[in-house]
Amino acid sequence: MPNRGLLLRIRELKLSTSPAIRDLAESVDRDPRAAAELSIRDLAQASRTSASTVVRFCRKLGCSGYKEFQRELVYELASMDDVNDVALEDISPNDNAEHVLRKVLHSDVRSMEATERLLDPRVLDECARAIKECRVVCLFGIGASQLVARDLEAKLSRVDKECRLHEDWHGQLLMARNLHADDVALIVSYSGLTQEMLTVARRARTRGAKVIAITRAVGSDLADEADLVLGVASTEPLVRSGAMGSRMSQLLVVDALYAVYVTRDYERCSNIMLRNFTEKRPGGAQDV
Repeated sequence: MPNRGLLLRIRELKLSTSPAIRDLAESVDRDPRAAAELSIRDLAQASRTSASTVVRFCRKLGCSGYKEFQRELVYELASMDDVNDVALEDISPNDNAEHVLRKVLHSDVRSMEATERLLDPRVLDECARAIKECRVVCLFGIGASQLVARDLEAKLSRVDKECRLHEDWHGQLLMARNLHADDVALIVSYSGLTQEMLTVARRARTRGAKVIAITRAVGSDLADEADLVLGVASTEPLVRSGAMGSRMSQLLVVDALYAVYVTRDYERCSNIMLRNFTEKRPGGAQDV
């Protein structure tokens, strides 16, 4: 999946020097939902262009062809729908604990379901392969997102994958400055607007490291800086009392990424997990 949002790239083509490409971009941007349902011939007719122009238009957008263009357009429109479709139900001061619990649970479940719809299995596979092949995974995050990064660090450490995470922001910046070209920088930020995380992403890119972002599927500047994006449903306002459904969705992404990584290196990971297994017994006795 290309880094930059498809609708943004379409709007940029409205400035094209080619009148036909410009007309096509304006037609799609005017009603992208209708365009997503048209055949290549119908879209050419609606924009008063030709099928060959539509193919050129798709390639300028970074898509291999019309089917990939449609798939990416549908994906982006669906992710935008999820922004409004999933939100924490209003909690009233009159709600008792049972009502609050039900509303929070409902919100968390819907948030994870929306995120599952957004996740592209091909991107998950590519991220897992990048982690398997890299020298070291450097993890970045601040606040609640750092808790998510810490969870992935614990998981990868269990299977002896070299990974690093600094709690201090200055330590994270230093780590970004010392990245190698064969490293992976995995950055967690729900908003995708946190300046510190944008700084480390840009630094990682200048160092030649592959950047993976776990961030909102829509409206995230961090996504534009990443090589690979694992999108999280935008289910909470950016100004909020605390991460709730967003954190659950981020943890879902981490669990899925870790599980795919283990399956891609199954024999080695299984042997290491068996080696590290500690049996718990009543009374605190353990077999190491």
